[in-house]
Amino acid sequence: MIDYSGRSAYYVNMMSFPNLKLAFFDIDGTLLRRDYDGTLSLKSRAFNHAVAAIFGVKSADYTRILGKRLYGLTDKLILKTFLAELGIAEDSYYARENDLFLAIDDYFSQNHNNSDTAGYYPLPGVLDFLKLLKADNIRLGLVTGNIRKHSLWKLEPAGLCDYFATGGFGDDAETRREIMSIAIGRNPDIDLDQICHFGDSPADLESARDCHIKAVAITDIGGGTHSREELEAVGHGLVIDSWTALDKIAKYLLVGQDPPGS
Repeated sequence: MIDYSGRSAYYVNMMSFPNLKLAFFDIDGTLLRRDYDGTLSLKSRAFNHAVAAIFGVKSADYTRILGKRLYGLTDKLILKTFLAELGIAEDSYYARENDLFLAIDDYFSQNHNNSDTAGYYPLPGVLDFLKLLKADNIRLGLVTGNIRKHSLWKLEPAGLCDYFATGGFGDDAETRREIMSIAIGRNPDIDLDQICHFGDSPADLESARDCHIKAVAITDIGGGTHSREELEAVGHGLVIDSWTALDKIAKYLLVGQDPPGS
């Protein structure tokens, strides 16, 4: 059990978020991080394989070429940006987009077996936070740039699949804002002011701002991918250093703005 800074178990169990009815979560850097062992993940290998198979570009690794620019990109934007770096025009990408994802799925399916685990683990405190939200009858969903199949592959080893009942995925659209808008549209019974997106990148905060919903982002101190300065530069939402910052999250959700001293 996470240490909630000296709070009693009674206090933690009584935490509630009355203004929140729907909580969306990003995956990478928000819910999970990968236990990097020096090798590419199955998903990364599948992407590189597909680019080689469809466009004939051998030995190119998108993770090295794009670096930190990857954070916040959707799967479709990863491929489009990667190909642009390789000198392949945007219209060529769109003409072969379906072929690329078929090649990705084929490689993924052929190489996915019990010995090839995703290697992802939950960020500190996030599992307890999800349990609190679920106990408060808050609907949980995913808004991620990962396609649905890869999302479940990442979440399953960490035991997180069963928490999420709705959302939007990289299959749905190219941009994160479009994916978020689609996810919101799948929950028409909930008002915008009762929705919050939890993420870790400026793209998460920007998309939430553009979709007129609240947002909370975790910094690299708590396992995310960006610094507090990078996240606060967006000018929207609450920035936290830990998923145990329950008071700050509750206050932000109540008033809709970053509480003093956060």
